[in-house]
Parts: sequence; C-alpha cells; structure tokens
Amino acid sequence: MPEETQTITVNVDPNIYAITNVSISSNEEQFIIAIFSGNQVRQFLATPKHAKRIHLLLKQQIEEYEKNFGEIITNLPSPKETQFPKPEVGFVPKK
Repeated sequence: MPEETQTITVNVDPNIYAITNVSISSNEEQFIIAIFSGNQVRQFLATPKHAKRIHLLLKQQIEEYEKNFGEIITNLPSPKETQFPKPEVGFVPKK
C-alpha cells in the first residue's frame, strides 16, 4: 500500500527583518523566544526539544560560517539595569 503524500501550504512573509535584540526565558515545559526588530517584537514558543534543535542547527551554521570567513568574536551583553525606580509596595514608614 503506497504512502499518502501530504502537502502543507506555508505563507512566507516577503519582508526580511533585521534582528536588533533577542530575549529568551524558559521553564520546565517551554522556551519563550522574543525577537525584536526595531520597535516590533514577535514571540515564539518552543518545546525543550525544538529549542535544542534550534541550538544545534545554529551551532552547525556558525561553525560552517567561521570555517569560510573566520572566527566571530563576541560575548553576551550584560543585562541592562532598569532605568525606572522600583515601586514601593505595601506600607512604607514615613521618615
């Protein structure tokens, strides 16, 4: 019995966006990846297995890039401290 071929239609956004920032958080069940482009942000949710596959694929691509063009020298930026004052919550004694 021949296998059925399944066709999936994918809509590709014709625009290419420059990534200006990435924020990643996780818990036991998921990784939440926020990708910023200018003042726009898109959030993506990935299972731990999908996040690991993204990591492996990106690692493979970077290794190939560095083989062809040389080492990419960079570090993770340090988290910026908030510029907003922390709100006072609860009872605050007057001075």
